[in-house]
Amino acid sequence: MKKRPLLFFLSLILGLTFAGPVSAQNAQQQITKEQCLACHGLTFSELVNKNIQVESDTGPVNPHVFLPHNDPNGEVTECTNCHQVHTTPPPKGYKDDQASLETCYSCHHNYELKKCSSCHDK
Repeated sequence: MKKRPLLFFLSLILGLTFAGPVSAQNAQQQITKEQCLACHGLTFSELVNKNIQVESDTGPVNPHVFLPHNDPNGEVTECTNCHQVHTTPPPKGYKDDQASLETCYSCHHNYELKKCSSCHDK
């Protein structure tokens, strides 16, 4: 009877010991937009033209249309700023329902995807 709590405790310690470094290593691995687009078989222009709609606070929107709009070099933000990284290959039937507009909302503080000048003076 006393062996079960001891075995549980030991297996917990061993699990945390070996899972910790693996999780830290995976968290440090950066996935680039080039890698995403290579697997998804699209250029960024093709992605924009697919017109994928995301529900925003003011209705459906294709957020890819607005990229890049604030980068002086015209660089598109990394996919992982809005999308979750998935395993390769993704599980059968996988759909990214975790995509987030929070990156947009960090500047569009009123949760409306409008030009800044529509609310603020230039």
